[in-house]
Amino acid sequence: MKGSAKFITVLLATAALTGWVACSSSTTETDTPVTQDVPVTQDVPVTGDVPVADVPRTDVPVTTDVPVATDVIADVKADVPVVCVPNCTTPTARTCGTDGCSGSCGTCTDAAQVCDELLGKCVAKCDWTTYSAALTWGPVGAIATLQTPADAAVVKATCFDYTGDGLGDNGLKGLAGQVNGPLTDAVSGGSIAILFELAKVTDFTNTASFQLNGLLGKSTATPAATTGDFYVQDTSYVQDICMPMIYFTGASITAGALAAGPSQFQLSIPIQTDLVIDATLIQAKVKANITAGATANGFAATDGVLSGVLTKAQLDTALAKLQASCDAAPAASKPSFCSYLKVAASAESLLFDLHQNGDGTFAAKTKDLPGDAASVCLTYTLATAKVVGFEPAATP
Repeated sequence: MKGSAKFITVLLATAALTGWVACSSSTTETDTPVTQDVPVTQDVPVTGDVPVADVPRTDVPVTTDVPVATDVIADVKADVPVVCVPNCTTPTARTCGTDGCSGSCGTCTDAAQVCDELLGKCVAKCDWTTYSAALTWGPVGAIATLQTPADAAVVKATCFDYTGDGLGDNGLKGLAGQVNGPLTDAVSGGSIAILFELAKVTDFTNTASFQLNGLLGKSTATPAATTGDFYVQDTSYVQDICMPMIYFTGASITAGALAAGPSQFQLSIPIQTDLVIDATLIQAKVKANITAGATANGFAATDGVLSGVLTKAQLDTALAKLQASCDAAPAASKPSFCSYLKVAASAESLLFDLHQNGDGTFAAKTKDLPGDAASVCLTYTLATAKVVGFEPAATP
């Protein structure tokens, strides 16, 4: 995955798709823990010469390579269909762009307009060359640590609540053991540089309303650092409308507590040069406690949380596109991810901890309410940072 991947690409692809890959590189399908909650069929390998039908479920080998909390797993009735609910009318009306179910809410018929995917509205095109030449940035914080919490108690106390029970949700917690190592390496090694910009903010204790922007950057230091000066990659912006790819309107700081959202993003995930998959992160929310801030040198924060929801329809479509690419590739030159897709499809069901109610709300997955969405929770800290301009073009 290239460094030019858009901001949220890092969060989704690393936490979900790359999580599957990491899982497959250290284990096989037979290493996935099997608990009493999961029916055992003849597809589950059993060691020894004893026929599968004669072996009680407690005799199935259990490993710890892929820790999965038992509360993540629930039986799903085969006769209960999982239906994707288009989000054109929930929670607010969208007139263009993705509907969250691999469809569209409409297109812009005026040639002078383009769809703002975040708002789902047609807006006027802009002159990116003129706009970018005059662009300046507000105070910035750079992600210094990035993890997905695995402990159920931490998830409940830290992550955002999507089911209305007052407890945080995180469908990724079962993959934390595979995701967090690569995340740490990527952030500390400089291959991931995520910047939060507080547009036009000068008061880091109390500011009623502003725009929080998410940008993909690159440290100017050698070796790369998680603080100091950064370039911004121009792919952080939708250039047709001169807006960040990721932004939250109406963000606030109250007694040093940063809060933003909910919002939603159209995700473009470059898997390889000629393969990009699309998905939508809905009901995204951000919070953190600002510990230091200066207009010139940026801001630092602790206790950061970024959460959102990915629907089953979105991830199924992504996997189908990857499989189609693998099927079309010559046998001798198939992409490396092709060998991981079977494991990815198997692991996918573990992510779906939520059921879409059809009105923009969610319930916890149960036998009668099949899981068709995954909550994604990432915790982070921010270090002070300063944007010094756009990343220079690579030298030929």
